[in-house]
Parts: sequence; C-alpha cells; structure tokens
Amino acid sequence: MLTSMTRPTHATPVTVAPVHLDRARAWVLAVVAVVAVVTVMACTDDGGAVTNDPTDATTGDTTTTGSTGSTTTGVDSSSAADTSTTGGPAVPALGPWRVMTFNVMCSSCTPDGFEPWDLRVPHMGDTIRRHDPDLLGTQELFTGAEVEELEAELPGYTSVWFAKPTPDNLDYADAAIFYRTELFEEVEHGFYWLSPKPDTAYSTGFAAPQLPRLVVWARLRALAEDYELVFATTHFDNNAPSQELSAPVVLERTAALGDELPVIMVGDYNSQTNDLAYEILTTGVDGSGPRFEDAFALSEQWRQDTNLDPAPQYDPASRIDHVFVAGAPWTASDWAVDQWGYGPTMMYTSDHFAISVELAVPPPG
Repeated sequence: MLTSMTRPTHATPVTVAPVHLDRARAWVLAVVAVVAVVTVMACTDDGGAVTNDPTDATTGDTTTTGSTGSTTTGVDSSSAADTSTTGGPAVPALGPWRVMTFNVMCSSCTPDGFEPWDLRVPHMGDTIRRHDPDLLGTQELFTGAEVEELEAELPGYTSVWFAKPTPDNLDYADAAIFYRTELFEEVEHGFYWLSPKPDTAYSTGFAAPQLPRLVVWARLRALAEDYELVFATTHFDNNAPSQELSAPVVLERTAALGDELPVIMVGDYNSQTNDLAYEILTTGVDGSGPRFEDAFALSEQWRQDTNLDPAPQYDPASRIDHVFVAGAPWTASDWAVDQWGYGPTMMYTSDHFAISVELAVPPPG
C-alpha cells in the first residue's frame, strides 16, 4: 500500500539519466570474475542443472530459491486451463495484484551524492514496503548475501535467483524475483541468458562489451484463484545493439507463453519508448508474432509518489523500466513512479525509480 508523508521543504530533486557510464564501469569491476570463470565452468545447460530446495531465511517467513537451473524445461500446456474456441487461454478473474520493478543500483556503484550500499538497503526496504507489492522483480543485486540483506527487509516473500553452480563460479542475482508467499506457490522456475546461446549460463555475445544478462521466470499458482501464471524479470544490457537483439529472445521464450498462461514480465530494459527494442517488445518481431502490452499504456492515469517538495520532474516517455503483460485481457491502474528521498540530503536510494502498478484480469464475459 502507498502511504503519504509530509514533504520536507528542504529537499532538492536531482535528475537521473537513463544511461549510467560510471556505474557501468563499477558493475564491470564487480562482475569481471564472471568472464574469467566462464571458460572453466562445469555448468553449460539450464536443463541439466540441479535446483536447491528453498531454505528458511533468517527473518520472518521469507524463503529463498537460489538455484542453478530450471526445475523443468518449460511450460506444459496440458496443465493449463481449458482454452477458448480461439485457442487462447480462457482466463478467470485474477487479482488485483500490485506488481513492482526496481533496479536497486549495484552495491559497488557510488555515483556522486548517493549513500553507500549499507545505508541504502533500509531505504530499498522502505520503498518496497510502501508499495507493498505482491510480485516484485529487482535488478542489480549480485551475490546471495545481497539477496539476503534485502530479504531481511521483506518478510513474507520467497525469492528466486541464479545461484553459483559450483564453488568456482559466482552468484548472479542481477535479476531476481520476490513473490508474496501467502498469495502464490511455485510450480516451477528457470533461467535463460540474453545471448546467442540462451541456455548457456553467463553467456554473452549481443554486444561488445556486454555483461552477462539473464531472465528469471517462475510459474506460480495464485492460491486464491487456483490458477497459474508466469512472472518474469530481466535486466537488458545497456550496450547497443544488445537491447534490440535481446527483445526477440524474450518474446520467443516468455511472451509466447501467453498462448497458454497469463504472463507478467518486469525489468530494466534499458530501452525508452522510442527505441527499437521497445518497439519489438510491444509490436512483435517485424510487427507480428508474440508481443507484450505495456501496463503504462493500459493504465488510464499515472502518478508520482514522492516526499520531496517541490515534486521532481518526471517524463514517462524517458522511462526504461517497464511492466509488460501478455496472455490475458489484463487491466492496469494506479501506475506509480517512486521518487522518495532519504538520508540527510534527501537523495534517491537508486539511480532508477521504482515502478509499481496494480494489475488484474476481469471476470470473463
């Protein structure tokens, strides 16, 4: 739930650019070991990897599913709901659910004016708790320890992220899922990589340079509705043309699941609404085939959630963090961008603004 607070009059809004070269360099340093270990890694395929059992976290009833591969190879259409005469899923009423995407800014990223990681973690927790999402996708967590830090702020959630397959590898939580445990249960989950070899862990190849980027997906059963959906999150690389090459992979492997199940996919796509990657994601490859709908376009209104006075400027056309849907007649409302300030200088907690929106599927007919 969103709550209000008296806005401090001393706050000074800042402008956050969608491309961040300084933090990209910091992120490269943080993950450079990934490149070094790829040539010796034993894990080469999601389907052959082993999934760890969820374990209780140290606070609340949060659990974590840090794993090295898919629990299955994909969605089994035989377990989906009855289909309509058009071949698409006959989806019952779902939700409403609050859905959120949040690039938290990596722990090694320290742009001028931002507080260090250990001071920002509680602010991240407050940001998420204020929006109270049922489904959350994060970007730029890195290690399992960082996931645990955020989990400690968020009791009541289960997380899904890519854990290192061997002691010589690295955790890679650059994209991570958090779902409300009392509302959903996991049926299966998996990962694929945004590269010419999407089933090879840590693989790159869509740009030079390019960091390893992945999609984390979970097939969830909504307990109240007794119906399944797919929730996914990703972080497209910021080096072109990686974005426009990643988009078709995402459409083929995630948006296409909308033929069988409702799909929600969130993330930092490093793509504004006038970029080719966004066009591909929302219209399909060459204007055909699977595609997403943008929750912003479905929502009749949008708003800023801020404790700063005056309210910072925000141009929705410049957004690169998106909430996409497919596979059902989704409705969206209360699309919100979070622009709260924290600490003695009332600075943002990340160089990305968290986005949240309420999604639902109305009753059939």
